[in-house]
Amino acid sequence: MSPELTKELRGNGNLFQEPTGPALLAAAGAGRDWPDNRGIFCAENRKFFVWVNEEDHMRIISMDKGGDIVDIFDRWSRGVEKVRAILENQGSGYQFDDHFG
Repeated sequence: MSPELTKELRGNGNLFQEPTGPALLAAAGAGRDWPDNRGIFCAENRKFFVWVNEEDHMRIISMDKGGDIVDIFDRWSRGVEKVRAILENQGSGYQFDDHFG
């Protein structure tokens, strides 16, 4: 990733920050091997992101200005299905952590 794109994404809050603080670094191990083994997929329109190995194994984010929650949720749902399909096509998969069920 170019330094310019890194600066843009970090400035907009769309790229994870280097972990700081004793709780994350010592107890949680969030800073282990920083920044190796971490990644981000960023859609060109900057409305959809997939973070890999920040604090979660994978975080899928859909966002937009204006509050059109239906559009945001639709984009997120399509993204989740696309990630699932890609992983399954590669012989892998993933498990949802259902906080509500």
